[in-house]
Parts: sequence; C-alpha cells; structure tokens
Amino acid sequence: MYQAVNKRSISPALAAGLMLASSALGTAVAADTPLYANRYELPRNYHSEISAAEAYVNAVAADDDADDREQGSGNRPVIIDVRSIPEYVAGHPRGAYNIPYPFIIQNCSTITADGACADAGVKVPQTDADFIAAVEQAITDKDTPIYTLCRTGHRSVLAANLLTADGYTQVRNIWEGFVGQTKVDFYLSGPLDLNHDGQITDADKDGWRYYQHLPYTKKLQPELLYQPYLSSYFGH
Repeated sequence: MYQAVNKRSISPALAAGLMLASSALGTAVAADTPLYANRYELPRNYHSEISAAEAYVNAVAADDDADDREQGSGNRPVIIDVRSIPEYVAGHPRGAYNIPYPFIIQNCSTITADGACADAGVKVPQTDADFIAAVEQAITDKDTPIYTLCRTGHRSVLAANLLTADGYTQVRNIWEGFVGQTKVDFYLSGPLDLNHDGQITDADKDGWRYYQHLPYTKKLQPELLYQPYLSSYFGH
C-alpha cells in the first residue's frame, strides 16, 4: 500500500540521490524498451502510427482534390484494409484496397454488423508471400505512403511490419482500426459510455466507423478487391 513520506525526514543529500537514481532509471528504461508504439504493444518495425482521422484526411478527403494523381504511385497515401472479405464488404474507407491478412475469410454462424465473426469460426489463412505479392501488384512504388487498417489495430500491425520488411518505406498503422475498442475510464477502470445512451455498445468504440463517425462506403470497386477471391465479395 502506498504510504506518504514525511519530507522532513529526508535529507537534502538523500533527496538528490533519489532524484538522480530516478532519472537514471527512466533513461535506462527508455533506452532498453523496444518499439511498442501501438495499442497491442506489439513490436513496431514500420514507420509510425496514424490516427483514423488523419488517415481519412490524408488518404480519402484529400483524394477529392487529387483526381489527377494515380493511386498507388508518388506521394498519394493509400489505405490497405487487411480485414477479411466479409468485414470489408460490410463497410470500408473509400478507395481502400482489400488485401486480407493473416486470414481471408472466417466461416462462422453469427456475423456482426461490421462483418466480423461473433463466435469462433474456421479461418482461411493468408500466407505472407501471397499477401506481399498482392500488395506489390497493387502498389509498385515502395516509397508510396501506406496506411494499414484492420478492425481494432492488431492485424494491421502484423501487416505493416511485413510490408516494411519487404522494403516499403512509409508504412503507418491506423491506431484505432475500423471498429476500434471500448474506451476505459482512467479513474474508475471501467468502460466509458461515450455517447451517454446508458449502455456500452459498438457505438462507444473508438474506431473509424463508430464513435469517430468517419465516412465509409459499401460500394465495391473490382480493382480494389483481392483478385484471387473476387467472386467471394459478391456472395455476401
């Protein structure tokens, strides 16, 4: 249990020593800590994180004034949505490629409003090599800014690390994901009812689709879809 310390009982020399030790400890931790800058505390080899809001501004909203620039080349940011095909079909950022990773489809009996499985289901896996091959076909310039997106910010980290290892230089992970997670009250250590409707639902999750209310579409553009499973998009 934390106990208050009587400051009068600490000599100036001891206080100085404690401050120095604390400073040294902070430096050591900072120096030895791996790059875990994502919400799942996974190793980060890619460039950095980006918020869903900034990703929307850079890659979607800016697109309205940049029709003359070819997608997938130059400095125009591209979103790669690595969620499964049913999740993408249920809603996705306009102009986002769907290249699923690490699984393509999850077969289950109950599906949520955002296309994810509500129960355990058999997954059709995506190999690292096939994922990379699909990205390389869609985005040939490896200096193109790429934003990876998944449901909550986990699969997208795995994909971002994989793309960086393949030589893509400006890969950023969309921190919150498309659906996001329920926010937690710092003091009460409980879930936050962000919209104050008296219940904790998907509407309180902090991702692209729900609490942030960023625009998304269900329109399917064949050139943006995962080509080996093209027919699967139109069966849902």
